[in-house]
Amino acid sequence: MSAATSGRLPSDAGLTILELMVVLVILSIIGVVVSFQVVGQMDRAKVDIARLQLRQVQNALTLFDLDTHRYPSATEGLVALIMPPDNTSNWRGPYVKSRDLFADPWGHEIAYSLDDGQRYVMVSKGADGKEGGDGAAADIVLGQEQ
Repeated sequence: MSAATSGRLPSDAGLTILELMVVLVILSIIGVVVSFQVVGQMDRAKVDIARLQLRQVQNALTLFDLDTHRYPSATEGLVALIMPPDNTSNWRGPYVKSRDLFADPWGHEIAYSLDDGQRYVMVSKGADGKEGGDGAAADIVLGQEQ
């Protein structure tokens, strides 16, 4: 009687525990490599989103300036793009839909300042929320065109 007719499998059929462990180790290594690639892509995507947000706020500031002939003061801040500041004529906003645009993808507030020469600067402090940094933690700065 052969193994096929007796209903039994040969003793070397199937996988041993060692073979299963090797397969699991290989799959784990592949998973780790793929996850690092995905995390890197997510960081780059958030940096791109932060740049786009700063550009949108910059466009809103330009519209504010065209209507009021000035930029919001440092004390008025970016809120002046949503609610009209006191003693401002020709305000035709809101220039942005919500305050959500004033926070970067990491949840940190976008810093806005206006110098004495009426030139503004906006800063997203990156993933770590601190000045400086490298990669996704680097500051993203956007100022008024010279």
